[in-house]
Amino acid sequence: MTSTSQRRLQRREALLRAAIELIGEQGLSQVRVADVAERAGISPGHVLYYFEGKADLFAQALRMVEQDLRDDYLAHAASLPTAAERWRYLIEAAAPTGPGDARLLLWLEAWELAPRDEDVAQQVHDLEQRWQTLVLDILRLGIDTGEIHTADPEGFVTRFSALMDGLTIQVVIGSTGVDREKLLAICHEIARTELGLKLS
Repeated sequence: MTSTSQRRLQRREALLRAAIELIGEQGLSQVRVADVAERAGISPGHVLYYFEGKADLFAQALRMVEQDLRDDYLAHAASLPTAAERWRYLIEAAAPTGPGDARLLLWLEAWELAPRDEDVAQQVHDLEQRWQTLVLDILRLGIDTGEIHTADPEGFVTRFSALMDGLTIQVVIGSTGVDREKLLAICHEIARTELGLKLS
């Protein structure tokens, strides 16, 4: 039997998943709380039981997509003993699937809002730090195992994150010059040339 607390968690997750889909399809400005409730099959009045409003729903949806990525990577990391294997898995999991990737469209919305919204800016900063920590952990493993050679892993992670963000924007907006395969090729080549990482 499903407990009340479990049902609440399921409804909250359903609302977040619905918000991710709708924001990806329509953009944040076009999505109403009622639309999210309808997509999730939940009464509109219940949305405000779980979230303070549309801004909170958006913030939690962005956090969810990043937590999904983090959980997926950490669930597989133990079975990936080398830095090269972990690098490839994380970068390929994080890369956009193609134009209109709903997960990454949430990031585009966040980057657009951040200059005018301190709360969004702080969330972007916090999530970026969590992402960079995952990449840095791979570098530290590679340094320990002799797979990676760099005197400044923190500096590399900062530069690489900025590069990947820029490439991600190109893929998500449907640039003819950068698709998912090109993004991955560039990211892996950077790891080879700057870190000495051997990627098959």
